[in-house]
Amino acid sequence: DPDTQRSLRALESLRVLPVRETIRTADRDLRTEALALADALEVPSQESRRVIGHLRDGADFFGLEALAPLFHERMAPLWEFIPGEARWFVDDAAALEAMAERQDEHLRHAWARAVADKRLVCPPEAFFVEAEAMRERLHEAAAIGARVDLYDAEAPSSRQLVRIDQESNLELRTALERARGEKTGTILQPLVDAIEALSPDPSARPAAPAGWRIVLVAPNPTHAERLVSLLRGYGLRPELVDPENEEVGALWRSTEGLGQSELLVVPGSVSEGFRSARDRILLLSETELFGRATRRRRSKRGRKGLSSLTQLQVGDYVVHLMHGVGRYVGMSKLELQGTPQDFALLEYSGKDKLYLPVHRLHEIERFVSAEDKAPKLDKLGGHTFAAKTTKIKREVRQLAEELLQIYAQREAEVGHAFPERDDAYTSFEATFPFEETPDQGAAIEAVQEDLDAPRPMDRLVCGDVGFGKTEVALRAAFRVAMSGKQVAVLAPTTVLVQQHFLTFVDRMSPFPLRVGVLNRFQSAKERKEVVEGVRRGEIDIVVGTHRLLSRDVRFAELGLVVIDEEQRFGVAQKERFKKLKAKVDVLTLTATPIPRTLHMSLLGLREISLITTPPHDRLPVRTMVTRQSDAALEEGLRRELARGGQVFYVVPRVLGIEEHALRIRELVPEARVVVAHGQMPAQLLEKTMVDFLEHRADVMVATTIIESGLDIPRANTMFIARADMFGLAQLYQLRGRIGRSKLRAYCYLMVNSLERLSPDAKRRLEAIVRNAELGAGFNVASQDLEIRGAGDLLGRRQHGNIAAIGFEAYARILAEAVAELRGNPIASELDPELVFDLPAFLPDTYVDDTGQRLDFYRRMSGATRAEEIREVMAELHDRFGELPVEARHFGHLMIAKSYARRLRASAMEIKGERATLRVDEASPLWGRRQGEGAFAPASRDRWVMPLSARTGEDCSKQLEELARGLRELSTALGV
Repeated sequence: DPDTQRSLRALESLRVLPVRETIRTADRDLRTEALALADALEVPSQESRRVIGHLRDGADFFGLEALAPLFHERMAPLWEFIPGEARWFVDDAAALEAMAERQDEHLRHAWARAVADKRLVCPPEAFFVEAEAMRERLHEAAAIGARVDLYDAEAPSSRQLVRIDQESNLELRTALERARGEKTGTILQPLVDAIEALSPDPSARPAAPAGWRIVLVAPNPTHAERLVSLLRGYGLRPELVDPENEEVGALWRSTEGLGQSELLVVPGSVSEGFRSARDRILLLSETELFGRATRRRRSKRGRKGLSSLTQLQVGDYVVHLMHGVGRYVGMSKLELQGTPQDFALLEYSGKDKLYLPVHRLHEIERFVSAEDKAPKLDKLGGHTFAAKTTKIKREVRQLAEELLQIYAQREAEVGHAFPERDDAYTSFEATFPFEETPDQGAAIEAVQEDLDAPRPMDRLVCGDVGFGKTEVALRAAFRVAMSGKQVAVLAPTTVLVQQHFLTFVDRMSPFPLRVGVLNRFQSAKERKEVVEGVRRGEIDIVVGTHRLLSRDVRFAELGLVVIDEEQRFGVAQKERFKKLKAKVDVLTLTATPIPRTLHMSLLGLREISLITTPPHDRLPVRTMVTRQSDAALEEGLRRELARGGQVFYVVPRVLGIEEHALRIRELVPEARVVVAHGQMPAQLLEKTMVDFLEHRADVMVATTIIESGLDIPRANTMFIARADMFGLAQLYQLRGRIGRSKLRAYCYLMVNSLERLSPDAKRRLEAIVRNAELGAGFNVASQDLEIRGAGDLLGRRQHGNIAAIGFEAYARILAEAVAELRGNPIASELDPELVFDLPAFLPDTYVDDTGQRLDFYRRMSGATRAEEIREVMAELHDRFGELPVEARHFGHLMIAKSYARRLRASAMEIKGERATLRVDEASPLWGRRQGEGAFAPASRDRWVMPLSARTGEDCSKQLEELARGLRELSTALGV
């Protein structure tokens, strides 16, 4: 109901101050409370000093969660955040009460054990609602059952039961499942038959029963429109209901007097449908129509590419477009003409300082290089950077010519343009159980457009594990296979191959396509049958490891190769890829592209699509570096097992793996432990994987064989032994095995000694801990590029150039050279100087994380379209709540600047009740004598617009007037 919806929106808008920021703002009080707690529990002073040291440094450490109550004045239960008039309903109150009692008992037992071990922990009552308080709250709520009329909205809140007069759609659902299995392409025919059966006979007498109301629920507007289109193909006339404009309650109005049955399609969410003979209503969920049960909601997140400043730390090196390499010192607030403004403070050679206004933050880039040593700082205002870039541009032009020759050869290759997307493709789209995220939708569309083009596709889709890359490949494979050509799907491990095979079989089953698999789980006879089926063209899609690249595997007519995690294949396999790419379309999927692949994509030699939007309700994985410790291992294992989860324990090599398993069995005897590695017999490995998948085991001790393939939402804790022996991309992929549900996941990177780590190992571990947010795979790849270098694409002759100006600046210069040689040079946009007398910035109390604030500043200051800035403002509102006055001012100011850019204004001044534009010969306003709209020329280089009088502190109205005037002026001039 509306009250509950308001409550849910209020909950969504709540922000929790990050632990590190809380520690910094209340450091002294926190230490005092921690010391008092340590004294009360008689914790040894060495342990309390260690914990307080971590708190002072703002470090993430094992045991931090046990001190959470110290970071807040108090911790409150959920119902304190929801309005008192909201109605509560309870399903199985007795079971909930029993659960609360069990949790109470478990927490007190765990706390007593921690106190006995002399660990610093807060008591359970500081964390959780006690069982008695929970019982009292449950008794106040109504229960769900089968006695009280559901339609009585004013039913008293008591322990009465709610009657639901309905039947399941079992018969219709079974018929729909059977139709999907028959592979006739008419998967909705049983629904059509059911609708016709429910419609009244028009030839019957007037007293004949009225028609039914059939309501089909799709998870989002896109799926609803797609479903309407499908139903029209069956000769039906469905009506699309807009829940924004029509009350959903109107769907349940009386069917009395209804003639023919109504067919309505509604965007919404329902777990399962029903039919009610009393009310003549049939409701079907998309799950029942297409056979899936999960949903993903749209989530708006900022794109984090290589140029993101989110990870910028004080002391990091940056490159300014004009002044060159400097050191980022931090954010600084200065007053100009009595108005506070934010600046990024950069330090240059000779301790020179540059205060860069945040509205020009797009002029800096992070310095990324493969060198271990610090770069040489440029001199502020000097000519060192200009001289370096001039020399580099000359050398880069020669490289650009060579790269363009490679690109031209690829463009000249003749490929195959596939037939247009048809009804079968639309039906296949409809079986996708989630809503496409914006990034995923863009990637799918880009791949489909590549299939339309008469040249070979070579596209890289980069996205975190679980972000929807496989769906991009599924749709491409379906279209290619339905056109009569074959598809090869290559994956690096047997486990991943098996997972892909099951996914492809499941999704392709309603259609006349045959899917085969080649892996070592099969017998020799089965492998031979698959190879023969591929040769004859009887198998449309084959999934396999590098076995697919063997010389005996010959395709009747190969059309598409999908490569999952290309970096995991060896040199010989990659040479085979190169031969395949010359003839067929190639789609590469990866979470962390290798540096060379990433670099080629950034330069435009390979097409790239980024998927950075995470699934709804996905939480970042808490990642901690810790010494090998029995206490940390036992605590982490017991915590995960207590919530019914599973644990991965990863070792770097097979040798000694059984000793690790024995240690876990000794620490937690009740845990069911299994071991998995690549040297096991195929049948035993398969059984082990299946046992863990079906929760017949609690802990899997494994090598990196689990790096790709296992998708187990219950597994939400991971220990990585000797984490310093793993590569950065490996660590990132391993961590991606957990955190695939709504629960918080924990990853412990265990090392023998923190002090003896090599510089590269330390950088890898710091990078994986720092890149803990969702969608960070692209950042990890860029830092891998920084640590390892760009590979043989650039060659040693370009190594010094990258070390001198950083990878981002080098890539930009190379991209400009490539564009110029193609005949479409990049025009440098004039960025107007801004002078204003109103507060315009993002308050640090609003966006408290400095890295995020920097990234928002960069995105808004560099935006060339007003729509981009409005999207960022909407994202700010969505993530941090109502925008304060200063933030609104900054957003509107950037919108005005985007229009001033189009007019090529050199400066824009806002003072009091007047705005002034300064222009030069490059501007279409130069020398014009006639005014346009609200603007009038004051001289040949100045245009003036009067603004309304200011009232109070909020000057948003003035800035909106200015943006509107600039938009009208640019429209009138056609720019």
